[in-house]
Amino acid sequence: MASEKNVEQNIVPDDARSPIDAEQKNLPVSKGRNNGDAALELLKSTGSLQQPLDPARNRRLVRKIDLHIMPLICIVYFLQYIDKVSISYASVTGLRESAHLHGNQFNWVASIFFFGQLAFEFPTIRLLQMFPLAKYVAVNVTIWGGVLAALASCKTYSSLLACRFLLGAAEATVVPAWVLFTSQWYRKEEQAFRVGIWFAVCGLAQMLGGYFAYGVAKHVGGDVNAALEGWQVIFLFLGLLTAVVGVIFWFVLPDSPATAGFLSEEEKLLHIERLRGNEQGIGSKVFKWDQFWEAVKDINTWLYAFWVFAANIPNSIATSFGNILVTGMGYSKLNSLLLVTPLGAYEVVVLIGVTYIAMRTEQRLWCCIATHIPSIVGAILMATTEKTPALIGYYLSGGIPIGWTTILGLQASNVAGSTKKITVTCIGTIAYTIGNIISPQTFQAKDAPRYLPAKISICILYFLITVDLYLIRLVYTHRNKKRDAAREALGAEHTVEKNHEFQDLTDIQNQEFRYSL
Repeated sequence: MASEKNVEQNIVPDDARSPIDAEQKNLPVSKGRNNGDAALELLKSTGSLQQPLDPARNRRLVRKIDLHIMPLICIVYFLQYIDKVSISYASVTGLRESAHLHGNQFNWVASIFFFGQLAFEFPTIRLLQMFPLAKYVAVNVTIWGGVLAALASCKTYSSLLACRFLLGAAEATVVPAWVLFTSQWYRKEEQAFRVGIWFAVCGLAQMLGGYFAYGVAKHVGGDVNAALEGWQVIFLFLGLLTAVVGVIFWFVLPDSPATAGFLSEEEKLLHIERLRGNEQGIGSKVFKWDQFWEAVKDINTWLYAFWVFAANIPNSIATSFGNILVTGMGYSKLNSLLLVTPLGAYEVVVLIGVTYIAMRTEQRLWCCIATHIPSIVGAILMATTEKTPALIGYYLSGGIPIGWTTILGLQASNVAGSTKKITVTCIGTIAYTIGNIISPQTFQAKDAPRYLPAKISICILYFLITVDLYLIRLVYTHRNKKRDAAREALGAEHTVEKNHEFQDLTDIQNQEFRYSL
């Protein structure tokens, strides 16, 4: 109801709806055409709402956005994850033997992907603003599909390193872009659940990818006359599929709500008014150095980064080393391809279930902290037991990604200012890549098959990232209380500038901004 009241307060009377100039529509013109949010341009050209956005109209609009935006976002994120973990499937379908990998060389083939991602993360900050968002992502998706397909021809250590590096560079744009997509299409209270949905497809990819790899290993791997080996079929099929989806992405997904062909002009304006309560608009193409430095100085930027860094050091248990770890528990290579799939099922249930509960209770951080506890228990089981108990512990670790979705959701809803949002997201992605570079190196060949030192480190890291989430919540609570107190102290003297929500202000600059918990 509060958001509907905000909409009513911002309705412009009929006599102010002439196309003479922005000032007659009570739009702030002091910021200039280039410095404000894209939403301001849409309001200048169309005016403001002619009637309040009632709940029924809002629901219809959200359903329409979900139908057109979420499917393709989910499909590409699904492919991004399955393409990344395909190296794990390849490791037990003949890649190591074909490429004559020995010692820790496979570890470096796994890690080099994240060096590529790290190298391209800083350019991504600017390129995401310079070019139309969906088009830029589509080009990257198509490129990474082509590079993944090219991995099918790699039979040397050096060629694998080169292709995996390029693959990481092409995928550098995914996480920052997906945070931007979520923030420009959904209200704060809607974002956590949507992030949970598109991130949950990682679990789906874990499941279906395992079944796909099992089928390839059983039918292609067992055929001595097959023209291609199992790992080559995996890379070729997934790479070509990704490239095709990248081309479709170019033509289907709009770059922003302002250019969405599936929305009428009235629906675009309705959507802008819907997002007014987010206090952050739909994006600006102007890079602002003051926002960049604010992002660097904000403590929450580094609390986000620490969580992402620390949580991804154990990430190899689900990606590069998942199958190897399960075989170390006492299972065969072929069976390991199936036994990793329940991890994905558990992840899907946790991500969708917990993010839905978080949306209903508006307590995403408490929900996330509670979900981390079974994962800590799972890490202890992996480190101290074998066979079935260790496998159960492996599955329980699938709850940790709820923290990643929470961080991404917080970056979408609690970081305002176009440049600041991209900067914070990219710093988080850099932390993610560094964590993943370290991750395979914790699984040293000399520690096989149990990899006990790696498992002990996982127990410690899971505890630390849970504490980190609590610290993030403390900072947000303190800032909200401080702003509420300042507003109360002003009383009737407190005034709110018209359309301040669309001036591309940061969450620090905009004292009307309140952080979601």
